[in-house]
Amino acid sequence: MLLRRLLGRRWKLVLAGGIIVLVILLIGADVFGDRDGKSAIFRRDAMAPNFPHIRGMKELDDVPPADRRREDLFYVPPEPRIGPLFHMTDKNDTKFTFRQNPNWKNSTCPRSLQRKAFLSEEFGPIFRPDTQMVINSKLFNVDEYWRMKPWATPFGYNYKENITYEEVRDVLNMFSADDTIFNFTGRSRPQCITCAVIGNGGMLNGSKNGEEIDRHNYIFRVNHALTKGFEEDVGSRTTHYVFYDRSLVGVKADDYPISKDITYIFVPCRKADFKYLKSIAERKNKFAVPPENVRIVHPDWMRYIHYVWMRVKSFRPTTGGIMVMAALNSCDKLSLYGLGYNTKYSHYYYDKNYKAFKPVLGSHDHRKEIKLWDGLDKEGLAYWYRRDVF
Repeated sequence: MLLRRLLGRRWKLVLAGGIIVLVILLIGADVFGDRDGKSAIFRRDAMAPNFPHIRGMKELDDVPPADRRREDLFYVPPEPRIGPLFHMTDKNDTKFTFRQNPNWKNSTCPRSLQRKAFLSEEFGPIFRPDTQMVINSKLFNVDEYWRMKPWATPFGYNYKENITYEEVRDVLNMFSADDTIFNFTGRSRPQCITCAVIGNGGMLNGSKNGEEIDRHNYIFRVNHALTKGFEEDVGSRTTHYVFYDRSLVGVKADDYPISKDITYIFVPCRKADFKYLKSIAERKNKFAVPPENVRIVHPDWMRYIHYVWMRVKSFRPTTGGIMVMAALNSCDKLSLYGLGYNTKYSHYYYDKNYKAFKPVLGSHDHRKEIKLWDGLDKEGLAYWYRRDVF
């Protein structure tokens, strides 16, 4: 009888001790969120009155522990795999057939723009953030090549000079097999992802938006993307850079946005672009970015934003437009700056003298994109910095 009592007590002690150890480990791993950037949240709250449109950022991060899950904080994307095809219309037009990313997940952010987008009368029917955004070696084979061959670049692989299957395959094999523009491996995933998209419009000159911009989790820039000397207006941080091989023409090498912390999103538009990508992978390009940080846009996704969202007859969306759509389909809270060219301000914020904006007819439809930014702002899906122009 005495032995049985001792064993019973020992079992209870072991169980209690195990529970205590488990709780300590969970707290140390930050599963409960007790140490999840509290000081950053307090700093953000103190600054909030200066940036009223960013109100709610505290609520986006300050989620009750019961609503948080371990995979939200430490999310490692699964291996990429070719997902099913889906069609956006009931018409027999294959350009509206897109590849789905089977690894895509609904946002767990309680106030995500994605939730608003799905419920939007205007944008809900066309909002498909599960469309495959990037392409890599594991998402490409000869059948995929021929499926996308009919459509002109950047919407497929049809070009005046033949782009072969081997050319595309060999280039994709040289880069990362990630199928997302975010990489949370080895670090906490924000409960809610806040993003700022920075165009190069002249209305940013003198705007003093720099501090506000730098407070976002992720900051997307495009083309020249100069920050040195313009930090007060455009900020200093860059996490994502959307570009073509022509994006840095005229930019000094010292001003190239090169960092191991930047994700580079490339859009192939012609045969020479694959040679350009190869030179980056082989570290023979003066734009010496880490090849493992490069993501290549999927032709299906380019068709999706061009034909479903933009619905224009121009050659393609602007690089800034591509950048906005990438953030819209990836982030929980979105702010747009320097987008919407006009004649009141100089073409670019870094112009030393006034230069009037001159649209390139046939290449882009700037008016259509401005209308879209306006719609996203009015629907509450994005904040669009209008200054005193729009």
